[in-house]
Amino acid sequence: MDHSVPMLANFEALPEMLTAKDLEALLQIDRKTIYAYVQKGLIPHSRIESNVRFSKHQVARWLQERSFQPRPVYGKSAKRQ
Repeated sequence: MDHSVPMLANFEALPEMLTAKDLEALLQIDRKTIYAYVQKGLIPHSRIESNVRFSKHQVARWLQERSFQPRPVYGKSAKRQ
């Protein structure tokens, strides 16, 4: 499985465990939203007492699973199989 995140050229240079602040910069999603995702169990994370951390590889996999892959567009004259 490819663990790269296309939008970030230096993905491998990131630490293995990311903070919500790191994730905010990576995903361009507000920290409050990230913490809401944590509370709802929507994003993979680890808890160390009251601290929340995110594995960069788990987050990359999570993003890949949610990526939209458009279907081929068929013209009016093309037959669908």
